[in-house]
Amino acid sequence: MTYARARLWLGIIGVGSIVSIATIVLITGLPQALLGNSPVFGFREILQLSAVPGFFILWLIPLDFLGGFFLPAKFEKSDQAFSAWFRSYLVAALSQGLLFMLFGSLIILLSQQYGMVGGFFTISVGILACFLVRNRLLLNRESKTEASARKLLDAIGLIPSWQIFVPKTVVVEHKDIGFTGGVVGTGKHAQIVIPKAWLSFSRKQLATSIARRAVAINSGSYTRGLIFAFTWNVGGFLLCSLLPGAGLTTVAGLVTIICGFTLWSFLGLLTLPTVSRNASLKIDQELLQQGMPAELISNTAFTMDQMQDGEPERPRLIETIFHPVPNVASRNRTEPIRGLAAWNVARTTLFFSWACLGFLSRSVHCNVGRPELWTMLPTD
Repeated sequence: MTYARARLWLGIIGVGSIVSIATIVLITGLPQALLGNSPVFGFREILQLSAVPGFFILWLIPLDFLGGFFLPAKFEKSDQAFSAWFRSYLVAALSQGLLFMLFGSLIILLSQQYGMVGGFFTISVGILACFLVRNRLLLNRESKTEASARKLLDAIGLIPSWQIFVPKTVVVEHKDIGFTGGVVGTGKHAQIVIPKAWLSFSRKQLATSIARRAVAINSGSYTRGLIFAFTWNVGGFLLCSLLPGAGLTTVAGLVTIICGFTLWSFLGLLTLPTVSRNASLKIDQELLQQGMPAELISNTAFTMDQMQDGEPERPRLIETIFHPVPNVASRNRTEPIRGLAAWNVARTTLFFSWACLGFLSRSVHCNVGRPELWTMLPTD
């Protein structure tokens, strides 16, 4: 079995098991039978609420071990010692659990005070806070060595020949070879983030990878992805609050919403990868129109892929459902790309779901057990 297929099965098991549990909980009405329906929020309710992220953390531990340490070591994708991986994993898992507790508590408390407005205000601010804090922590890891700056400037110097405006670009330190960076900020403050490992690319390949993200920003595709991801999460949470037994003011009601939202997120996993792939393929076509050689686009995609799962070709069904980044063999399409396109929307949606206590946010195949990829999932 290849590394890519092993990771795919981990994701299927992780997502499938969590979705199955959420479905059973909804059908049986367990939250109403076991948890508090009291309009107060005291110590007992805090303990009940803490059991939810606690169960989530414990359930994923075996899969996290396989995806974060065992498989990368087995397939020589990482040489990290178990103790180093486990320390970073434990800190990240507990931090996410505490954050889920904070968001859950605030949703209940503000909903008790201000009704539905309070609950959805909490979610909206929570998404914004996650976005801003993630960006700041990431930029704090900027590599400021002379060698990094020289290679970056050398590559960026090629891009004006393709008539592409390049926003501010930074190189960041990382440990996971699968870390891809991405884009942070919005509007005029959007910045391209490149992982230090990509400095090993050829000058033209590094320039191509930067140019792709510049086009995503300049065309508005990146901004559409942010807006779509925000709307998907807030709108989905609103829909799930209408389920039988759901409510924002009690632990039982909130857990019912969370289980419903898990199914909503699963729907996103099935549909939104196509929206992300469309955006990537449209960027390919724009680069071709700007004069970038087709072979350079394919070669850069291949080099990126080797740092990920190493799967340049995939069956169409597997690609459609599980992969928001197009495989190498599908690049350089000349026919028009039809349908909605928003850059990296599928995986941005997963990150934004933290504020909604999204339990699928770190159980997908690309980031299970890999803390560096929980808040900035792999993209092209």
